[in-house]
Amino acid sequence: MQAVMKPAHDNKKRRARQEDPHARSRRQANYIRLLEFVVAAIILSAGIYWQLYPELYMLMVALLLGYPLVAQSIAYTLERKGRRQQEAHRILVQVDAVLIGLTIAALHFSLIPSLALLIIVHANAVSSGGIRPWLLNILLTGTGCLVGWFIFDGQVMAPEDAPVLMNLLSMVGLGIYVGGSSLYVLNQTRNVRLAQAYLARQQKQAVDLSRKLAKYLPPQIWGQLFSGKRDAKLETRRKRLTVFFSDIKGFSNISEDLPLDQLTRLLNSYLNEMTRIALRYGGTIDKFIGDAVMVFFGDPVSKGSKEDAFNCVAMAVDMQRQMKLLRQRWEREGITQKLEIRIGINSGYVTVGNFGADSRMDYTILGTDVNLASRLESQARPGRILISEATWELVKDRVICRNMGEVEVKGFNRPIPVYEVQELKENAADRDKFVSVRTEGFALHLDIRRIRNFDRDRILRTLASTARDLRRDATLARDMEAEGFSLHVDRTRLRDKDLAKVIDIMGKAAQRIRKEVVI
Repeated sequence: MQAVMKPAHDNKKRRARQEDPHARSRRQANYIRLLEFVVAAIILSAGIYWQLYPELYMLMVALLLGYPLVAQSIAYTLERKGRRQQEAHRILVQVDAVLIGLTIAALHFSLIPSLALLIIVHANAVSSGGIRPWLLNILLTGTGCLVGWFIFDGQVMAPEDAPVLMNLLSMVGLGIYVGGSSLYVLNQTRNVRLAQAYLARQQKQAVDLSRKLAKYLPPQIWGQLFSGKRDAKLETRRKRLTVFFSDIKGFSNISEDLPLDQLTRLLNSYLNEMTRIALRYGGTIDKFIGDAVMVFFGDPVSKGSKEDAFNCVAMAVDMQRQMKLLRQRWEREGITQKLEIRIGINSGYVTVGNFGADSRMDYTILGTDVNLASRLESQARPGRILISEATWELVKDRVICRNMGEVEVKGFNRPIPVYEVQELKENAADRDKFVSVRTEGFALHLDIRRIRNFDRDRILRTLASTARDLRRDATLARDMEAEGFSLHVDRTRLRDKDLAKVIDIMGKAAQRIRKEVVI
């Protein structure tokens, strides 16, 4: 029997925990209303018992006891008609005021019982809505008293005529109501705290989840989705974009030779650097396909066709420079193959948006001009950037390019005019801001514009101590990396004939950093 009863008891507790908090609050409010009118009914019933009022007033007692049940039905009806719970409660509080006014008139305005009932009804009004509902409550209580004046023949009981026991009963009833309402407020406060704690946990979970999901979406799309500017639905549009494709020449060959963990580190370091550069220039990263990277400019945010195309080309130039630093890093890890990337860029009208199914969609681009960018990437020489004529028309005023004539590409019936990017015109005047030197046992990569001021002193100290140790002909092996800077020195491999040249290069690099990087 106990085994049967226990699950039933557990189910009851579980249902209580899972109960709608609005329903629980509504039920508690009805208990307080019931207590309010029970107190009023007891006071009036006591007066009838002591023959202060006619027995006919028992009809008023029945009204006071029956009203809370009717009020509960009214609350449900108002909510079904679309009224909010709080609004329904305020309406019923005003009805309470009218009935309490009638009760005060039925008590012949006996001083202590009337004050007790006024305190009860007005405390309820203030706690339910504030000053405005309270002022309305006063008006409606007065209205109830006025109506009761005519119903109960306008009789008024002098204070000295009220029995002491009736006054005492009124005060006890007031005390019981205050205790019950205080318990109700305590429960409400506890429910609010529980709700706030639950909401805080939900918000933390939502933030954590959004951060995780952000890793699978382009930052631009993630930001628009969570700000409400974009909806996750199947929709596309035609738009002029600049499309970028790149891959590592010979990556498939080295992937067969390298251990899996080393290959994974190499690929992740490469993709991490390329992603960082793409985001810095405002590119939308479409996808990674092994070592291949696909990026486009112009959606969801566009700065204009010319600026989008230029940012794409500038990004490609920066990526080629970063590859020199990555190669230095990989060589120190024992990867001797000279890995270089090929880049293809094209501009044109494509279809962009969400493709797929309602349950699984992909934000990407489709079109002939997308295919052309991919074909140009495969036609590009290792370490070079090949752009179409459409892109060249957009960037020719700001980028130095070499006309490569026309190339035959798969899927296109006509030859495609192409250009090879040489340098950005804004960089041509200060080539000395970018230095990349490599020889046996020594490599230096320096991009003055990207060195952070808080790295300046650390880099200068490293250059100075390295030059000093090399002059002493000390056995030296030193590696350092920072944003825009990389240094590798291995004295055991550095040739003696290159020693003076290496020290001179480091001295000139230090001078440039002192002059250009200001703290």
